[in-house]
Amino acid sequence: MLSFGLKEEALALQHEYIKGLAAALFIVAQPVTAVYAETLPELDAMAEVAVDEEQGIAYAQQQSERGEYLEAIATLERVLALHPKSDSARLLHAVNLCKIDDQLGGAVELGKLKQKNFAPELWADVMKLCPLADKE
Repeated sequence: MLSFGLKEEALALQHEYIKGLAAALFIVAQPVTAVYAETLPELDAMAEVAVDEEQGIAYAQQQSERGEYLEAIATLERVLALHPKSDSARLLHAVNLCKIDDQLGGAVELGKLKQKNFAPELWADVMKLCPLADKE
C-alpha cells in the first residue's frame, strides 16, 4: 500500500513537470516581434552604406552613439565582409561587442588587430571596455 502511494506521488510530480515543460516550450515558440520595424528600402539603404568602408564605419558610429549596438554590429559585419582588412571597422566591431557584454567576441576581434596601429590612449580606452582582451 505504501509503494502505491509513492507511485501516485511520482506520477503527480511527473505530470506537473510535463505541464511546466509544455508551458515553457509554448512561451519559447512564440514569435518575437522586432523592436524597430524597418522597410525594405531602409534595409537596402543600410546595405548600400556598408559598401563604402568609410561611410559604413561612420554609420555604425552613429548607430552606436544612439545606443543601437546590435544594429551597429550588423553594419560593421557587412563592412567587414566587404573590407576584411579594415582595422577601424574591426576595432569598432570589438567595442560594440563588448558594449553588449560579448567580452569573448570582443577579445577575438581585438586579437586580430595590432596594438601598434592605434593611438595608445585609444587602445587603453578599448582595453577598459573589453577587459578580457587585455588578459591575453
